[in-house]
Amino acid sequence: MIRIGVNSLFLKPSQVGGAEFVLRGLLIGLAQIPDLELYVFINHELLSWLDDLNLGQFVCIVPIKIRGNRFICEALQLPIIANQYKLGGLINTNYFTPWRRLLNTSSATIIYDLNYVHFPDLFTWYKKLWLRLTHQMTLANAKETVTISEFVQQDIQKNYKSNNLPRVIYTPILWERLDVSDIPKSNLQFSPTNELNNQIFVLSVANHYQHKNLATLVKAFAKLAEHLIQVKLVFVGQLPDSLVGMRRDRCDDIRQLVQDLGLEDRVYITGYISDRELAWYYHHAALFAFPSLFEGFGMPPVEALGMGLPVLTTKCTAIPEVTMNLAEYVENPLDADEWCDRLTDMLKNRDRYLPKESTIQKIRQAYDPKAIAQKYIDLFV
Repeated sequence: MIRIGVNSLFLKPSQVGGAEFVLRGLLIGLAQIPDLELYVFINHELLSWLDDLNLGQFVCIVPIKIRGNRFICEALQLPIIANQYKLGGLINTNYFTPWRRLLNTSSATIIYDLNYVHFPDLFTWYKKLWLRLTHQMTLANAKETVTISEFVQQDIQKNYKSNNLPRVIYTPILWERLDVSDIPKSNLQFSPTNELNNQIFVLSVANHYQHKNLATLVKAFAKLAEHLIQVKLVFVGQLPDSLVGMRRDRCDDIRQLVQDLGLEDRVYITGYISDRELAWYYHHAALFAFPSLFEGFGMPPVEALGMGLPVLTTKCTAIPEVTMNLAEYVENPLDADEWCDRLTDMLKNRDRYLPKESTIQKIRQAYDPKAIAQKYIDLFV
């Protein structure tokens, strides 16, 4: 029997993007592993976030009242509390590692990407300084540093010149949360107009950060031929006002671009929606488009492949790696004309681009939460 703790004090529900999904998948995967005692350290104000995870009776939830800055809490409060449970290891799920001299167990800490290095204008000077400092401290301080793709592993090695090469453990994906197709359309928080009833639409899932390149997709959509004018485009993901971690004033205004191009009746922007609502869109979309320029992982195109959707995306950063080269890829991600041509072909010949059943199963098995969780356990044994 091994005792593993999970530090989830970074959590800000629906505001921290992929890190929240990794935490959720990891907790559910860990809860399925026999002979494991799981301890979840979480902000005492966020206990309700755990309700839908159904982690079971063998999981110990440890609420922590954060006093002041959460990083100070992780550095000083968390080790004192965690030491009481005589853990065999502590997983820190968002780049910050408690000081090892205070913590009586080994840490494994996840670094998701180096966005601040590649897009410095999207971060304040002190945020960039903080990220570099904490990343380097984690590389020196954690027993194991984990990252979510070989691309990020190489990026860390290149930028930090560390001898502590991170382990690559991919992101767990909770397929069952997307396998619900019977949600009534009337129950959707974002209710599309009747124009989406029995209509063909292209789905894109991404928070509205600038590097997601959503503007290029909108411009490509505006160029579709007249015979495709009935096709809709749906954007799912956090809007700029709700984003954290990057400067909101540097995000593209997709709503304004849609208006400027006269696409208000063809493009739907949902903002953040629930998993059940997202499942509805995955089950009813014709194609999935993901124009991102930079991903440490890139969960949406992986999800779309696992849901059996034809996927058009880019060859940028980790995307070909995590999609296992099983999607369709544009050559120039900033070329709206190329996007338009590829979308036109895939809409016209959709059956040709549908993933095979073997492809769907390959993707689903590769990102199974229990299998991913076991890789974290193996770091400590």
